Order: sequence, then C-alpha cells, then structure tokens
Amino acid sequence: MQDEYLWDKSGEPDVEIVRLEETLAQFRYRPVKRRVQIPYRLAAAAVVVLTLAASFFFWHRAPASGWVLTANSGQSRTLAQGEWIDTKTNSQVRLHSPQIGEVEVDAGSRLRVIDRSERLALDHGAIHAFIWAPPRTFVVNTPSAKTIDLGCRYTLRVAPDGSGILHVETGWVAFEWKRQESFIPAGASCRTKSGRGPGIPYFDDAPATLRSALSDFEERNDTKDLQVMLTSARPQDALSVWHLLTRTHGAERIAVFRRLSELVAIPASVSETAIERGDPRAMDATWNALELGDTAWWRGWEHRW
Repeated sequence: MQDEYLWDKSGEPDVEIVRLEETLAQFRYRPVKRRVQIPYRLAAAAVVVLTLAASFFFWHRAPASGWVLTANSGQSRTLAQGEWIDTKTNSQVRLHSPQIGEVEVDAGSRLRVIDRSERLALDHGAIHAFIWAPPRTFVVNTPSAKTIDLGCRYTLRVAPDGSGILHVETGWVAFEWKRQESFIPAGASCRTKSGRGPGIPYFDDAPATLRSALSDFEERNDTKDLQVMLTSARPQDALSVWHLLTRTHGAERIAVFRRLSELVAIPASVSETAIERGDPRAMDATWNALELGDTAWWRGWEHRW
C-alpha cells in the first residue's frame, strides 16, 4: 500500500485496509437532513391567535351608548356602555343625548355609563342634569340611593363616603333605596346616607330650626327632634311632615298625622287607625291633600330598576 492512499486515496490500497474500511462503513457519520417545520407551525399558530383575538374584540367590544362626551377643549366622542369618566380637579365635561338630555359633570367626579343612555352611576363628585326624556326614563345610581328623574333639572352631589344631597330646580325627582322613597319637588332638597338611603326632603327656604331638627332626627331618631320639626313646620312644610309618616311608627306616627291635619285639609275618610298601620290608600290620600300632584301620576315611576 502506498502512503498516499491513507492521505488522499491516490495510491494503491492495501487489501486489509479496504476490508477495515468496509467493516467500519456502517458507523460512518451521515448528516441528517431535517425539514425545518417549527417556525412555520409557530407562524401558523400566531396567525390563528391573532385572528381569534381580532374577532373577539370586534364582536365583544362594549357597544356604544347614547351619550356624547364633550371636553373643555371642544373635542367630542361617543361613550361606550360600561365606560368610566374621571374628571380631573381642573376640568369639566358635558354629556349629551338627544333622547335623554344633558349632564354636566363637575371637576373631580367619577361617573359610569351603565347601559345605553338611561342609566348612569355617580361614584363621587357632582352632576347637573337637564332631562327632557319622559318621566321615569333616566336613572342615576349612587352608593346610597337611586335617583329617578320625573322630568326636571337638578344637581346631585356625592361625597367620597357615599352620602349625597340632591337639589331640584324644576320638576320632580324620586330618591329610592330598598323601597324607602323620597319625592323631591322643585325648590326642595334631600340628603341621603350610605346604608340608610334617602332622608326627608325639605324646601330650601324652610326654617333653620326645622332643617336642623330634621338632620338630627335622621341621625338619632330622637322624639325631641321630631317634636321640634312638627312645631317649626309651616303649611308648605307639609312635604317634610308627610315624609315623616313613612319614617315613624305607633304613637309618633299618630302625632305626625295630627300635625299634618293642622297644616293641610286631610279627607275625612282617612282615619288615624289606617295611618297608624300604614295603609297605602290612606297614605296616598294624605299625599294628595298636599296638592303637589296626584299619586296616580307619580306612582308610575315604581317599576323595578
């Protein structure tokens, strides 16, 4: 065997070397040619995921509400259902709905569009609402009461602790919480407390002694405060006295009814016994005596929201 064969196979091979090569040939390294498939599979999977995500976003994104928000800058956009509005300490926004009305949102407020344009939720801050929708259409939830519009203009303020105050400029507003109701006409206000619901409405020009005793009564439920309210009440304050009927029981309710009978002409068909047991027809008859609107009209708001 020539040495060149061992280096470059150019010489005459030795028989033993050839036999050895044939024996070892089965162990020769052979590069494996693999098809590169992983990147293509990953790319296909990515396309599927992106397609599904795009489809989900298209079909499941929050639908638009009926409200258009206009900022101080004049820029406007349509709000989505479920969207939160957070106004900064130095900015206000205005919400407009052709079917419902206009709502100005003060600086430092947090408001949410619950669904469509009929329901909002004021977490804290203040709104000024001018509503031209039919009565009972527009509702604002607060942490302590629902505000049901009966065709009006009003201001609603909610503190961080959930308490609030409502002032009505025109029309009527109903406050409701766990079937406890307050009806507030133009020129009147009503407070609400978290965990207790709406309080007793009062006219803004009511005597200071009445308003102070009313606030104390809501806090302490003291008979002395009740007596001060009844003594201080003018004929126009029969609004507050009537609401006291729904916040008292037994002898206290009878005392309230007797004072109400002195302020307005109660129908003779209404008995103390019926009032004491809270008979709905007797309670409605005393309301009608206030001449602030017949119960047949405002009872219609009470469909359950």
